[in-house]
Amino acid sequence: MFSEDKIAEQLAAARAELSAAARTQVGPPEPVTVENEKGRIRITVGADGRLSELMVSARAIRDGSDDLGPELMRLVNEALDKHREHAATDEPVPDLNAVNERFAEMQDRSLRNFAAMSQQISETMAKLQQRPS
Repeated sequence: MFSEDKIAEQLAAARAELSAAARTQVGPPEPVTVENEKGRIRITVGADGRLSELMVSARAIRDGSDDLGPELMRLVNEALDKHREHAATDEPVPDLNAVNERFAEMQDRSLRNFAAMSQQISETMAKLQQRPS
């Protein structure tokens, strides 16, 4: 039979694991960097999904401004698409902090109920032991 302390210990351990899981939830994806085939243009989308680097070499500019705009747009869109792919998940992500709070409420209520039940059992046993046979 489990004691109240043993149950409290197990519940506390489960809450600690849940709390640790909430702290280590999957965060934002890593930054994504793309370059054109000649390596003259490099674009990085940061973990926050915003453009964090735009490098255009002097040679890319000398190659002609007519192609520069469309090439920049193509690379930015490629980087954004890759970033979205890394960030996307088909699985719903639960709010582990909310689950942990709900679990704490359940633990507290369970321990109070266990203590009340234990008290009632003790009182019943005391009454039974006082009865003459």
